[in-house]
Amino acid sequence: MLRSVLALGICSLACGLSIPASSRSAELASDQPRNPEADYSYFLSPFKLANQPNLKQSVFGFAGRTNSGNLGETFAFGVGAPRTMFYDNYIVGGAYQRDFFQFNSGILIGAEIGLADRFGNYTVCCDTVAYSNKMKHSAELWGGISFRHQGVALFDAVRISPGFVFGLSAVSNPIGQEGLNQIAHQGNSHVLFYLGFDLAFALATLPDTELVIRIQHRSGGYGTLGGMKEGNNANVIGIRQRF
Repeated sequence: MLRSVLALGICSLACGLSIPASSRSAELASDQPRNPEADYSYFLSPFKLANQPNLKQSVFGFAGRTNSGNLGETFAFGVGAPRTMFYDNYIVGGAYQRDFFQFNSGILIGAEIGLADRFGNYTVCCDTVAYSNKMKHSAELWGGISFRHQGVALFDAVRISPGFVFGLSAVSNPIGQEGLNQIAHQGNSHVLFYLGFDLAFALATLPDTELVIRIQHRSGGYGTLGGMKEGNNANVIGIRQRF
């Protein structure tokens, strides 16, 4: 009788220990903590820095006209603006830009510095006009952080790349619509915020040479700088060479 009980006990113990290895591995794997970063790596990838960034420098030369409109009217090139006169003076200039970081999403962050000459006969424009027979000049210097996308290819022929610059702009003296805004706001337009919105087009055969359309905007940020609201806007077009 004792032998039978001992044999039954040994048999039960042996059966209890004979768990399949695959089942034990699965249990051990399920007990291990999960890595949340690994689970969300697919979604976080566009926000990570590129392992092999394609960072560039560029020079940009442009020319255009300043206007009497606000930012929205400048984007529409004056179409529908309730003004008998929209464009006033001229602007020519250049800018240097350099990339510092690139994300997997194709967004690049860098810096830009630029210099321009705003000139013309309108010292004040355009609801009230002060016209001078002598050419008036106003120098502008700006610098800021640049954001741009590496571009989207269309039909493997043209690449379109949007860009944006945010910073500060300083001028030697107000001119045109900015002269009128300074009087109207009783402010000081010498140092204002700078916003530059551009759209660049490049041929697939010349990827580093771009035709650029840009909106230049100076603003006091609703009175934050110089007690100014709108400062001055301009539509410009130019060529940018990357290297």
